[in-house]
Amino acid sequence: MKLSADGALLHRQLYVLLKEQIVSGRYRPGDALPTQEALCRQFSISRITVRRALSDLADDGFVRNRQGVGAFVTAKTIDTKHGPDFGFIGDLRRTIKETTMRILALEVERCPRPIAAHLGIADGEQALHLVRVRSFENKPVTLLDGWIPMPFARAVTEAGLKTTSLHELIAGSFEKLGGVAQEVNAALADPFVARALDIEINSATLKIDRLVHNRDGAPVHYVTVWTTPRRTRLVMEVSADDIDGYNVGRLLHDVQK
Repeated sequence: MKLSADGALLHRQLYVLLKEQIVSGRYRPGDALPTQEALCRQFSISRITVRRALSDLADDGFVRNRQGVGAFVTAKTIDTKHGPDFGFIGDLRRTIKETTMRILALEVERCPRPIAAHLGIADGEQALHLVRVRSFENKPVTLLDGWIPMPFARAVTEAGLKTTSLHELIAGSFEKLGGVAQEVNAALADPFVARALDIEINSATLKIDRLVHNRDGAPVHYVTVWTTPRRTRLVMEVSADDIDGYNVGRLLHDVQK
């Protein structure tokens, strides 16, 4: 297997691969990772690339590097189950409780045409533009770039955001939120995204475009979320009734003939 020289930096690709093998249980706490020489041969990469990946894993607490011996998986575990309150609203509540927020922008601006179409507002109409970074244990984990139609944005202020969640301000309460549609893509971090998430330019990211409705079916928030696989995973739970339905998600293929 070879890592691609296109897109994300090679050491970041190796980091993501090894992290996934640790998280999935292929390597357990106390296990030794393959030696640097073995990783170099397996992926046809340089020793410095391997060292950078292992250093990043150590910085994030997944391995402990022992000089002259190797890299060993630590006892760090990742909780992949959060109990029965695991849906969009439950996830919002947990995120608010566990993270801190920093506002980068809060301005009324002309809404970009594609986003205006999703929000059901006229081309050129203004909307509230809110850009935020959420951090977990002092590390940035998500960059959120959102647009809110003005009728739903009146209560969204910097002071309000310090004490109340955005969606409670928009809809009045979590219970008044309706359907959520989202699209997930892989993307490379541009300079703004890289700076906000404290990652390198062109690092691999997950890019999530999400449209939130209220109970009446009106679109109330369009947000683009960037996050880094170094610190974040996308987890979904689907009820048995939806396993064979479109609610579980659709793969759309943009392939030119």
